[in-house]
Amino acid sequence: MLTKKRLFFLVTLVGCFLFGAYYWKIHHTGAFFWRSEEGELTAEDLDFTVNVGEYLVTREEVEWEYKLYMAQIAEPEAGSFAESKPLEGEKPTAMPDSAAKDQKPILELYNKILADLIERKLLYQFLSNDEKFTLREPSRYTVCLQDWADATKRLASLVKSEKDREHLKSMLCEKAILTQYVNDRLNAPITVGDDEARAYYNAHKADFFEPTRVVVRQIVLGDEDEAKKIRARVNSQNFARLAEEVSIAPEAKKGGILGPFAKGDMPSVFDIAFEMQPGSIQGILKSTYGFHILMLEKKLPRVDLSFEAAKPKITKELTQKRQEEEYKKWVESALNTIPIKSSRAF
Repeated sequence: MLTKKRLFFLVTLVGCFLFGAYYWKIHHTGAFFWRSEEGELTAEDLDFTVNVGEYLVTREEVEWEYKLYMAQIAEPEAGSFAESKPLEGEKPTAMPDSAAKDQKPILELYNKILADLIERKLLYQFLSNDEKFTLREPSRYTVCLQDWADATKRLASLVKSEKDREHLKSMLCEKAILTQYVNDRLNAPITVGDDEARAYYNAHKADFFEPTRVVVRQIVLGDEDEAKKIRARVNSQNFARLAEEVSIAPEAKKGGILGPFAKGDMPSVFDIAFEMQPGSIQGILKSTYGFHILMLEKKLPRVDLSFEAAKPKITKELTQKRQEEEYKKWVESALNTIPIKSSRAF
């Protein structure tokens, strides 16, 4: 299952992959990694090789991972293999394997997959030299090998040969090991003490507050004519009862009560509540959910947060910032240790 902690590290890792590719291009050529102009990929764009230390990245390998990525959208189950996609959260257009042969690659997606592959090989080679990281520990491969076994069944048409199956295993396990390394060696030692958190709070007090919030009741109906009839009958005394009787919204059984919530936390149809007075009723308001009638129950003013109330948010912000800094240092060390050479400038 995809836990919140695991998702955080996966998202952080993928984001930093893109940073590393960008940094590598600036460091070695002084130019941006991705082309800024729009257009289709040409034969020249696809004609390249990249040496990442001892590993040779070829056009064929990038094309294979591109096809693999595009094929995943056809899978109905978002299992652990889906968590290891090159671009977490993207939704590529599905295409059959036969059609993919004639489909020209999407430039931005192709280059991101190339960047991911280069950085993966760079960092995997670099961490292999860290004697404090038990790379050969069998338990590190338990999850990725299970993912690999599942993926070879689901994507049987794409991983027909032994070479393809080994490529898939390598990709999944390298990503899993990188995530573990970030967790164990970079993030685990990071802590934020009370003194540091309090100092940050004192320097940024204006940033820590609970914004103005409202509590409302709503009646939602699917038919406008019916909504008009209810609007003519409803008042502050019978609103909760009518919400229970006629509203189609999930909170109807609670008298239509919603909140407290801040402006922007809910769909824009609720923004009008921040201009209302307690007990007043607005509607009919149309949205994709139906026709709304709103009554403001109460408005909660902005409240400045104490240090204790703000501490969890401060700790999270400082920890994430430190993790990003440590990751960037790690990428830079890898770039300065392992040479990257390309047959052409991207």
